[in-house]
Amino acid sequence: MAGAGTVYEPSSPDSALRQGEILSDVVQTLVVIETLGRDRELQVDFKQHPLVIVLSQDCDLDQDYQSRLPNATKDRTIPNILFCEVTDAYTLRNRPMALLPPDAAAAAPRREFNTDLWQRVRQNKDERYHFLQKAEADEDACGEGLPELGIDFKRYFTVPTAEVYHQIQAQAARRCRLRSPYLEHLSTRFHYFQQRVALPEDHFSEPGS
Repeated sequence: MAGAGTVYEPSSPDSALRQGEILSDVVQTLVVIETLGRDRELQVDFKQHPLVIVLSQDCDLDQDYQSRLPNATKDRTIPNILFCEVTDAYTLRNRPMALLPPDAAAAAPRREFNTDLWQRVRQNKDERYHFLQKAEADEDACGEGLPELGIDFKRYFTVPTAEVYHQIQAQAARRCRLRSPYLEHLSTRFHYFQQRVALPEDHFSEPGS
């Protein structure tokens, strides 16, 4: 396992958001689908994310931040910031399977991860998930530290950039960011997952070959 002080560094409050930065209490605005349509009053709902990690590119984030300074040109702003949900690793490991047969409702919940699969997840050998070690208190801008964390690459979303910076001034908090090469490791694995190609059939191998 990586040693303390090698994986994270505290967030800098007066700078652009950074790729690989962890935030807490980010709110996502969701349109209530049933209210979409002509002659309907549009309604929204809100989802609060206890922890998220920034996946937008560093260069885009920095150019956007500079463009939002007073008297700066606005031609390099980005409309949204890309995030992935983050959960503590214990919760991720013990979450129940999403799909269960109807007659299994009364049975004991089945975990999504068996021991072998979880071992691959912890070693970042499973393409869908990413594991992060805990952050110590001195690596967290809030001084609290973070537990071992898990990321499901299917759980990504965006929030308008202006809303994110406003939330940081209100309820959201910038916690810590990944240092190199852990940042590049996360980014590469996330984008690899998005680029995967589903084949209609696996390659055929002759018996005994």
